[in-house]
Amino acid sequence: MRIAWFTPYSIKSAIARFSEAVLPELSKYAAVDLWHADGRDARETKLKEVRYQDATQVDLTRLSAYDLVVYNLGNHLPFHREILHVSRMVPGLCILHDFVMHHFFASYYLEEMKNPEAYVSAMDRLYGNTAKIIAEDSLAGKRKRVWETDEVVHYPFFEDAVRSSLGAVTHSEFLRDEVRSKYPGPVCKIPLAYNLLTGGAELTRKDLAIPDKDVLIVTVGHLNPNKRIPAAIDAIASCRTLVPNLTFAVLGPYEPAYHEQLQVIVHGHGLQNVVRFLGYTADDVLRSYLAHADICINLRFPVIEGASASLVEEMLYGKPVIVTDSGFYHELPDNCVVKIHPDREREQLAMALRELATNPDLRNALGATAKRFAEDQFSPARYAKELLQFAWETRNSKPLLQLADKLASELNSMGIYRQMDIVETVSKQCYELFGDGKDPGSTT
Repeated sequence: MRIAWFTPYSIKSAIARFSEAVLPELSKYAAVDLWHADGRDARETKLKEVRYQDATQVDLTRLSAYDLVVYNLGNHLPFHREILHVSRMVPGLCILHDFVMHHFFASYYLEEMKNPEAYVSAMDRLYGNTAKIIAEDSLAGKRKRVWETDEVVHYPFFEDAVRSSLGAVTHSEFLRDEVRSKYPGPVCKIPLAYNLLTGGAELTRKDLAIPDKDVLIVTVGHLNPNKRIPAAIDAIASCRTLVPNLTFAVLGPYEPAYHEQLQVIVHGHGLQNVVRFLGYTADDVLRSYLAHADICINLRFPVIEGASASLVEEMLYGKPVIVTDSGFYHELPDNCVVKIHPDREREQLAMALRELATNPDLRNALGATAKRFAEDQFSPARYAKELLQFAWETRNSKPLLQLADKLASELNSMGIYRQMDIVETVSKQCYELFGDGKDPGSTT
């Protein structure tokens, strides 16, 4: 099988690290070409590369000659814009890395296309009149922009990421179920694959200015409100009477305005010498902080990702991790992580931190269990085998999906919209002709 693999390949992309882990394993069973649009900051690879600057440079005839085209899509416009453009021209298999793609499409319509009406129209098309009004009010300044609120999970926009795909891969059961409810093609859940960073000398605690006696708590990832950093700072403040020697390191890029808000909270608790915001860090610094970490905090609420590469990495390092009991995190075994219920975050987070900070044996046991689970579940070799198995299913479904696309186009040209009775009638007729003969609404 010949595969074209579209992905970001920047050193700053977690999805690039995912691809870097999977592709050598996939290459054992198939001829894989790596397609990417990254320049000087691209990762090194021994794979055959096909570089392009934008979708207009892609040779569609060449691309159509592959047995399978795989598109990695995530919620960051600069990394994934051209990949989406190509996927609309040559349908393939979509690996959907995020549940919420709203930020991607809002940026695309409003900043890239400079077409607010297209954004409003998309909200209406996907979610109905109430969403249309919310979009209009967001743009008019009558309310907070929806993509800056927790409401965004009700308007995720992943539908537009997968709509022309031959199949979709997710990395969690919750996202698989969400996609199945909106997308007619085959959907498969494969556990996210990831490798530990390698190469380069590890920095010591002394190099990082962390006293040996300190309990080091680490959070990794782009700082935004769903990471729950204020809650973590509050919990650390409540623990200092029992554990006075704490360092909380937050590694990841941030917007200046949000960083200022966090600094106000830090100063309010008098934690200037405890909490450090490091911004984007080089791989050796990230690797060193994770290696020396005693506890990791990986809270997410609301959950907008399809899975969490940072969590997988922390587990592979054998670290005890505190997570929010929601989405992908909810699916993890209870003996691998400490789960915090969103409605009881304040009390449960403080309790979990106190227990772990004062009990090294508990930390070691939890971390060891997490490591064993991660090595088994989040394996690149396993990912490659399951992906190839699913790839054959997507190829077999191609004729039916093309029929569905043709019908949708014809109905749309006739002015027929999804709420009309004829849509259900046509759907049932197609299911009877090409499905298993049962009523699609049947539970038997």
